Amino acid sequence: MKLLITSLLLILGFTSLKAQQETMYVEEIHISDQVIHGLIDDKYPITTYLKFEEYSPENWLSFSVSGWYYYDNIKKKIPLVGVCHSDGITLYSFVDKLRVDSIRHLTSTTSNPWEITDELISRSGFLEKFELNYSEYSYRGTWKNDKKELKVSFNTSSIDLNKVHEFLVIPLAKKEKKYIALDQFGPYSYGYSIFATDAKNSKVLIKYEMNSTANPNGMCGAGMEIGYMLLTFDLSREKVLLDYRTEDVESCMGGFWSEVKEVPDSGGKKLIYTVTDSQEKVRTITVDGVNFTLISK
Repeated sequence: MKLLITSLLLILGFTSLKAQQETMYVEEIHISDQVIHGLIDDKYPITTYLKFEEYSPENWLSFSVSGWYYYDNIKKKIPLVGVCHSDGITLYSFVDKLRVDSIRHLTSTTSNPWEITDELISRSGFLEKFELNYSEYSYRGTWKNDKKELKVSFNTSSIDLNKVHEFLVIPLAKKEKKYIALDQFGPYSYGYSIFATDAKNSKVLIKYEMNSTANPNGMCGAGMEIGYMLLTFDLSREKVLLDYRTEDVESCMGGFWSEVKEVPDSGGKKLIYTVTDSQEKVRTITVDGVNFTLISK
C-alpha cells in the first residue's frame, strides 16, 4: 500500500511539474545595483558602482545607496554612500563610520519627515562629495573636496537601483524557453500576472496591477493602475508574436475608475468592467479568458 501511495505521489508530482514546465508563466528579475561610467573635469574617466540600501520614510522617490568609485587609470576604490532623490543624486566619501551609517540608514537630525532628504544631502565633514542633478536624460554636477571643486558627469540616462523586470516565459521544444519583456507592451516593468492561457501556448491574457504612485501620501497615493494585455503567437516552434493589444480598466492617474462583474459559469475567466472617466463618459471592457478576446465598447 505504501509503495502504491508513493508511486501515485511521484506520478502526480511529475504531472504537476510537467504542466508547470509546459505552461506560460511570468518570471521576475530584481535589479538592485548598477555600474556607471563618468568624467571628472571632462578629462578624468571614472567608474562608479552603486547598490540600493533603503527607501526614505518621507516617500519612495528617495533612497540611500552605497558603493565605491575609482579613477580608471588607478582603480583604487574609494567608498561612497549617498542619497538618490527626485532631482538627482548626492554621494559622499566619509572616514567616520557613524556618518556613513547615518546616510545609509537615512537617519536625519530633522524632526520634519518632509525635510529628511534635504538635510541628508546637505551634510558636512566629508572627504569628497558628488552633487549631480538630473536634466535632459543625463546627470551632471560637481565633485569637490576641501581644496577644489570640479565638474562631474555620469554617462547614464537613468539611475534605478531597485527595479523589478518581469518576463513572459514560453516553454518551447527540447526544454528551451522564450523570454519576452512585458514592459515593451504594458506601462510598467512589473505587476504582471497570467489571467488565462490556452493549451497550445498561442494566446495569453495578462493582467497588470500597480499602485498609482510610490508616494502613499501624495496624489493618488491609494489609487490603482489596472489593465489587461492580450498576446497572440503563432503555433510554430519559435512562437513568434503575431499581435497584441492592451486595455486599461482603472487608472487614478488617468482619471477613470471601474466596477467589475464576473460572467456566470466562466470560472472567473470572463469579466466585464464598467469604466467611468472624469467626464462621466462610460465604456465597457470585456476580458474573456475563455475565448481569448479583449473588447472595448
